[in-house]
Amino acid sequence: MSNKSKGSNNERELLRLFTEHGWRGVRVAGSGVNEESPCDLIVGKKGEKKLGIEAKSTRKNIQYIKKSQMSDFMVFSEIMGLTPVIAVKFIREGWLFIKPSDMRDSGENWAISIDEIKVDGKRIGQLTG
Repeated sequence: MSNKSKGSNNERELLRLFTEHGWRGVRVAGSGVNEESPCDLIVGKKGEKKLGIEAKSTRKNIQYIKKSQMSDFMVFSEIMGLTPVIAVKFIREGWLFIKPSDMRDSGENWAISIDEIKVDGKRIGQLTG
């Protein structure tokens, strides 16, 4: 299975999780491919903040996001009035959610380790509840 297929499957899984928690959303067409759609999901619920989600999945102990990608994501979220959220699926840990500001500067990238996200991150029920 290609990385693109894996990413799409993870985005669909994440969208199902939000739906199971009473939220609705959409996958953003062309996410990760062009500058006009620099997030993976947009989700919301009546009376709640609307979220722009950048979804990542890894088998490693650290997830990196290029600074340029993060910058595009943050600008897009601000323009659209979305609260930016990074969703990271560490294999065998499930989905964890953090604010972009919880990531640390690692030079060319922003980074978060599995140990850091377990402290600073939220599970889906904490994020949506």
